[in-house]
Amino acid sequence: MYGSKVTFPRARSTTARRIVLAFGAVLVLFAAALVVIVIALRQIADAERDVARLDHAKHAGHQAAALARSQYIHQAHTLLEWNQSHLPHYYETAAEAREATEHLSHQVARPEAAQIAALIAESDRRFREVVLPAIATGRRDRIPELHEMTEHPVEEVVALNETLNRSLEAEADAAQRRAETIRARVQVAVFTCFALAIVLALGVGLYLMRSISRPVAALRAGALRIGSGDLTARIGLQGDDELAELGGTFDRMAEDLGRHQAELLEAHRLASIGQVASGVAHEINNPLGVMLGYLTLLRRDPAIGDREELRILEDETRQCQTIVAGLLDLARPVRLQLGEVDLAELARDAAARLAESGRSEGVTVRVRDDSPVQVSADEGKLRQIVMNLLGNAVEAARESGASAPEVELSWERRGEHAALYIDDRGPGVPEQARARLFEPFFTTRARGHGLGLAIARTLARAHGGDVELTDRADGPGARATLWVPIESVQEKAA
Repeated sequence: MYGSKVTFPRARSTTARRIVLAFGAVLVLFAAALVVIVIALRQIADAERDVARLDHAKHAGHQAAALARSQYIHQAHTLLEWNQSHLPHYYETAAEAREATEHLSHQVARPEAAQIAALIAESDRRFREVVLPAIATGRRDRIPELHEMTEHPVEEVVALNETLNRSLEAEADAAQRRAETIRARVQVAVFTCFALAIVLALGVGLYLMRSISRPVAALRAGALRIGSGDLTARIGLQGDDELAELGGTFDRMAEDLGRHQAELLEAHRLASIGQVASGVAHEINNPLGVMLGYLTLLRRDPAIGDREELRILEDETRQCQTIVAGLLDLARPVRLQLGEVDLAELARDAAARLAESGRSEGVTVRVRDDSPVQVSADEGKLRQIVMNLLGNAVEAARESGASAPEVELSWERRGEHAALYIDDRGPGVPEQARARLFEPFFTTRARGHGLGLAIARTLARAHGGDVELTDRADGPGARATLWVPIESVQEKAA
């Protein structure tokens, strides 16, 4: 409760972050599929452009070869008719052949295209420079030679065009196969990405069901139990996200409500006791005072003063007075006169007073610390708390049956509180009695009246502290802990 260690917040794995990461993984797969498709479409488009370019180049080669044949046909007609009547058609065809070869060279940067252009140009040059002058001079004897001269380039052009076409067709087929391969790979890649995305989406759904739906259901069930009044209900969510934090908040709220409810019940019980005590204490004290007065007179009588019966009557009467005084302490509002108090010095003084009164006879009270601890408290009330706790520890140590019973006192500063520890090696705290230790009139001892711990806790809480009674962690026995704030509530408010 008090003196807890300071903890620093950890970086939390938020629910929103987990959802973003989960859906982000799915989106990454879809994005990867989209990127693959875009790249593949670009590669396929490049391959198809290559196919189209090569097809166009083949067409240009065919056209150049066809024009070369047309050019040769006009040359042959000119030789057969041995006049210039076909020259207009020839010149037109020759111009078209030149344009076709230029287009072919532009489309295909290959030696065959250059050779075709060169052969067609050479055929035209020879026709203009050799054949036409021979016709003009009437040299019919040269017709076979001239015919061979015009026919041979055409045959070479046709052969070169076939070679060029085979090469272009091979490239076109390769480009087409490349496009088909890319399509097949893209289909596999896209199918894989979408299949993984579907599987991942199912996984995300299951993950969200576990990480969100189940915690929400646990929160709802816990909230319903707490709302119905079961303040012992705990949600107990594990993790470091908002839902686990909310579950922890619900658990702390239920714990705080349970503690406040217990405190209210205790305050109500003490108020009821106070009402009864304030109504009858004076009436009881008066006859008790008269009884003690007569007992004192009887104890002075030499004839009967030493009788055991009188001593017993006096002890029991004084016990009644102690009970009434305890009831009045519980009934009265606690008024504190705060001042600087050395808790260590007060503890040593309480041990000394207990020894002087003989109440610690047979029990060794050891002080394990000498360091001062200054607190802001009412010294008288604080001494009453320490005397009650120390007296209980001495009685418990005496009940242990040890040959040399001991009680140990120690203290330390823990955060904003000072802690005084009183340890004994007695029988410890009975399990069945833990919930009722601080109830008025509840005691585990034969002669106890059950008000000491109740009064000690009331006075401690009036200071803003508390009293705890637990088993010792290092063996048998009990540890009583008094928590006192270093700085009082009034000083903090000021």
